[in-house]
Amino acid sequence: MTTYQRLREATKGMAQQMILWGHDVEHPQGNALLRFGMERSESPGLKGTSCYTMPWENGHVQLHGAIACWFGDRSETVGCVYRRASQRLKCWHHPRAPIPGEEDGCYASPEIVWRHSQPFLRWLIAYETFIASELGIAWCHQSWRAQFSLTKKNPWLPRHEALAWWKHHVQAEQKVA
Repeated sequence: MTTYQRLREATKGMAQQMILWGHDVEHPQGNALLRFGMERSESPGLKGTSCYTMPWENGHVQLHGAIACWFGDRSETVGCVYRRASQRLKCWHHPRAPIPGEEDGCYASPEIVWRHSQPFLRWLIAYETFIASELGIAWCHQSWRAQFSLTKKNPWLPRHEALAWWKHHVQAEQKVA
């Protein structure tokens, strides 16, 4: 699989993941993002939605209803941003999160975007591993199936298969690096 193909699949996975996070915050035993260690705050740029942030690999992961990103703590660190509206992973060149609806990230070659997405994808693997072990197979299946009732549905892989895909391709990247 070429890096372009891998990135194209990853963007499909991210589109699905945005939906899954929406279900995870409504888990009957409590918000799964908070249980994983994220902190909730008011979303900058979007009214009536929350923002979730946590430190990760010398930077931070931040999730909004419209954006998911990893940004480094230092200004020279390149991160990544996924914007739901454009359904693209792009590079992010700031030591802070983008403001939803105002900032979009920068285009780059698939190889560069994939490389700078690795911290975020490792976080995603850790999160989905937590979900599988803490919330169980039934929740994973139920939350994945829920997207079939949406008007705009474009399901990718069931959660357990998606986790295997992320692990395989992100670990493959680590072995090459």
